[in-house]
Amino acid sequence: MLAVMLTFATPFLWMFGSAFKTQGDIFAHAYPLTWETILPARPTLDNFASVIFGRGIGRNFLNNLIVAAAQVVLTLTVCAMAAYAFARLRFPGRDALFGLVLFAALIPFEATMIPLFQVMGILDLRSTYFALFLPWIANPLGIFLLRQAFLEVPRDYEEAAIIEGASRLQIFWNIVLPMSRPALITLVLLTFLWSWNSYLWPLIVMQDSSKQVIQVAIASFSAPEQLPSWGDIFAASALATVPVLTIFLLLQRYYVRGVAMSGLK
Repeated sequence: MLAVMLTFATPFLWMFGSAFKTQGDIFAHAYPLTWETILPARPTLDNFASVIFGRGIGRNFLNNLIVAAAQVVLTLTVCAMAAYAFARLRFPGRDALFGLVLFAALIPFEATMIPLFQVMGILDLRSTYFALFLPWIANPLGIFLLRQAFLEVPRDYEEAAIIEGASRLQIFWNIVLPMSRPALITLVLLTFLWSWNSYLWPLIVMQDSSKQVIQVAIASFSAPEQLPSWGDIFAASALATVPVLTIFLLLQRYYVRGVAMSGLK
């Protein structure tokens, strides 16, 4: 397990260490591999100052937060209501409709990319924050994950609530959601990761550089006609990685429980 951990952790350690190196030190210690390849011998904050004050990466960081927060809230709302309908309500064609939802999860993004771009143009949403998160709030995987979790909630609680005169909305809000907290937190974590790490769709639909996400901004640091500023790239990548690592470390125990609860294991 220690060997596996080091294998996965080494690229992150190299990235964070190189973020504090000058361009010359990055190349000087790239090969052969020594401790200076990972740890900076002469640490400097110039790369962080360059990307924050020179390149204005803070604005892109804020854009990521806005888009990720909106996508998490709306995805959780839509998927939870849809999952409850598929798990608890009986209506004609329920199973067939759920099958279509699962089928939608198998369609690759490349097949829907151009139609989505055209729809955003028709709705006049290109180069807006809405275009970055609206197409993804009805997440088929999220609906499936929560449906499986809701099915694990004993019906006895609902029947008791119905006898007490509770409505469907009260049952959904006061019983089903609190008892499915690990699955909900799992969906929050997955949605945040998907939104935060998105690159291709923002690159296509967002032409306003002031609203662009941090991943596309980092890619723009590497111009084809000049040597990439690796110090700036490492520093910006480190800043973009901190929120992802933080939220995962805080929610990982809920993630494991949510995966087990939803049947994805």
